[in-house]
Amino acid sequence: MTSTGTLALLVLAFPALGALLHAFFGWRWSRVLTMLLGPGVIWLSFVCVVILFFGQLGDASSKQSTYWTWITSGSFSTPFNLLVDNLSVFMGLVITGVGALIVTYSVGYMEQEDNPSYARFFCYMDLFVFSMLLLVFAGNFVFLVVGWAMVGLSSYLLIGFWYQRPSAVVAARKAFVMNVIGDIGMILAAFLIWVTYHSVVFTEVFGRVGHADSAGLEIIAFLLLVGAVAKSAQLPLHTWLPDAMEGPTPVSALIHAATMVTAGVYLVGRMHPIYDVAVTAHDAVALIGAVTALFAATIAFVQTDIKRVLAYSTMSQIGYMFLAVGVGAYAAGFYHLMSHAFFKALLFMAAGNVIHALSDEQDMRKFGGLWQDLPRTALCFLVGSLSLAGIIPFVGFWSKEVVLGDAFSRGDPFALAMWAIGFVTALLTGFYTGRMFYLTFWVKAAPDRPVEHPHEAPPVMLIPVAILAVLSTIGGFIQINAGFHPGWKLVQDFLNPAVGVLGWEERGLEYLATAATVLLGAFTFFLAYRFYVERRWDPAVVRVRYPWVQTLLERKYWFDEIYDAAFVRPMDWLGAALVRWVERPIIDGAVMGLGTRTENTASDLSVTQSGYFRNYVLVLTTGAVIVLALVMIRGAIG
Repeated sequence: MTSTGTLALLVLAFPALGALLHAFFGWRWSRVLTMLLGPGVIWLSFVCVVILFFGQLGDASSKQSTYWTWITSGSFSTPFNLLVDNLSVFMGLVITGVGALIVTYSVGYMEQEDNPSYARFFCYMDLFVFSMLLLVFAGNFVFLVVGWAMVGLSSYLLIGFWYQRPSAVVAARKAFVMNVIGDIGMILAAFLIWVTYHSVVFTEVFGRVGHADSAGLEIIAFLLLVGAVAKSAQLPLHTWLPDAMEGPTPVSALIHAATMVTAGVYLVGRMHPIYDVAVTAHDAVALIGAVTALFAATIAFVQTDIKRVLAYSTMSQIGYMFLAVGVGAYAAGFYHLMSHAFFKALLFMAAGNVIHALSDEQDMRKFGGLWQDLPRTALCFLVGSLSLAGIIPFVGFWSKEVVLGDAFSRGDPFALAMWAIGFVTALLTGFYTGRMFYLTFWVKAAPDRPVEHPHEAPPVMLIPVAILAVLSTIGGFIQINAGFHPGWKLVQDFLNPAVGVLGWEERGLEYLATAATVLLGAFTFFLAYRFYVERRWDPAVVRVRYPWVQTLLERKYWFDEIYDAAFVRPMDWLGAALVRWVERPIIDGAVMGLGTRTENTASDLSVTQSGYFRNYVLVLTTGAVIVLALVMIRGAIG
């Protein structure tokens, strides 16, 4: 086994070991050991990925390590192999780096839990990170599907961590069901890939794509897209993500920033040889992403729960990533994935500091005035907000510029339409982000604020937030100034060997489009100040004048109600009908009827059991006479 293969295996082994140790022994060992082991295994995995990263800088070729044959059945064979290339290493850096900061933050956030629950939480977190790493390092479709399903299972466990709350149980179940829909698409796609290419190993399949039937390839690409849409909470399988806020805040940060919702973007990027040929499915990726970005941004306007604002923001930003990979700008999509991991994990954890300080209150209408009480958290939150709004020089500006700039520079009508939707979404993002920041930190303290003088979070919660604030500030310079050292490369240059270069001519900054995005994004961020701080315009007037818009957005375009009417209620009706007309009269009737018949027969036979000795002698004698008579008759006949 090569050193690369060993390191790749260790990347997976450390979080897997952490999850197993917490599961079997965590409930009875000291809390200090849990605090060290929970984040410690993720940091060790991060170190291994960093070593792999420097190895890829020297040699950008793909390195596949096969450890053993998992399944052999006839002509079907599946190895357990891991693929180390620039894309898997890039994703590994984001998952383990940002994930380790989030899990470290959890040490302080979850301190109120008792020891068994504390250990259970870190068991689930380590399992989640392991599942995501298996997904991105898998070298074949079978283990891709295994990692895909395990991420869904891990999210179910974490969203429903506080299982005493009915709302958390419902949210976890909803997330699980939605993700299983995506899993079905993934499994069917893997089956068709085997039937078409007679292999499930990525490198072998991608080498044969050009020889496949285009119609069959479109079907495979659309089935893979079902999985991507479900996992990344894009339209129309998006409704689980806002409800996932029922989990602890570190769970929200992990799901939304570094792991689960980015899986769909990774899938499209990894499968780019398929999508480059399946043009219709490829355009569908971009269209779904652009529409979801705009759709989620409008709903974020009216949310009052700070975590739900961030949840819809995540849907919107993932939409940007889908837009990028859908138009063929794969490296741009992954750069925004990294950028989003920085500022969205920062925002969730800073919001967690606020919630922690205000006795678990999440309604922004009960916040206000926290700039003075929580200055460090407020400053970090401001950095994340400016980055989310795409304001220069923060990392969100540079990554959005690359996404929208690449779409704009492609130049064809479809790409320009996608750019226009992304541009409008950027303006909306500036406003709802400003609204969230001002309502939380800048406006006058609400009279019903649950804590009059809240205190800053402890260092174990502040330091990870501060690190992410620094990364959100300087992360853009990784993109524009990476050449300051001969060992560093631009994000695009690093990813190009794995995802390919742009299919059109390279460009510089699209100055007009970029300037418009920056200036108008900053303007809408300031416009929120005029609305919510200066009160130059009263939001209530807008609600009164356009009540249908308020209702439409508050009800989230009635997606939940539509799904309830189209699927939940008919299934409830069908279930009730089957119980009434099939289960009770036929299934239960057959079982209970057999029991009743047996009971009646036994009751009839019990008459013979009188308990009188003379009756038994009479029966015995009668039987003997009958047997003797039969023997005599048989002898006479014979």
